[in-house]
Amino acid sequence: MILTKDLYSAKEVQEIFGVTKLTLSNWRKSGKLSCIKLNQRNFKYRKEDIENLLGIKQEKQNRMNVIYCRVSCAKQKDDLKKQEQLLKDFCNTNGYVIDKCFSEIASGMNENREQFNKLIDLVIENKVENIFISFKDRLTRFGFDYFKNLFERFDCKIIVLNNLVNEENFQKELTEDLIAIIHHFSMKMYSNRRKQLKEVQKILEKGT
Repeated sequence: MILTKDLYSAKEVQEIFGVTKLTLSNWRKSGKLSCIKLNQRNFKYRKEDIENLLGIKQEKQNRMNVIYCRVSCAKQKDDLKKQEQLLKDFCNTNGYVIDKCFSEIASGMNENREQFNKLIDLVIENKVENIFISFKDRLTRFGFDYFKNLFERFDCKIIVLNNLVNEENFQKELTEDLIAIIHHFSMKMYSNRRKQLKEVQKILEKGT
């Protein structure tokens, strides 16, 4: 059994072990299963305590839960902060402890993103258990399923808060990315043409 959260409710623990509410209460009172007491009626149970009782070895100890946030340009900095806060709130509400947050301003079509590459390195080193993102296109503009399948080979799960495409932002950022690509190649072509013209000029000057 693979447990995907850090904290579990009493009902979830009952389902995991297939026991009644009374049995779980007896386990708690006897110390068989430790818990975090929220109030007189509500308790939370730690993943590691549940796994110990299940007899699951802690082979995945120290694997991380991480957040990845991205926007395409500097003028979207406020959105970057909103993404991060949204993901942190979601994780706190669902019992995930965040170990690291990756945040950057870069095109989703850029294959050389510094923070994204650091994240990939950690996944390949088998150090990441869950990656939290707000939308699929935050991780990559295209080829999301490729990365999803790749990361799953390292037992790493990508959790997307909203699987629906944010169409307005998607179209806007895609347009900006395409303009940036066109500008990059047009400047490169212009630079190459200038070099060629200089070479022709040198040849002509030698001929005279």
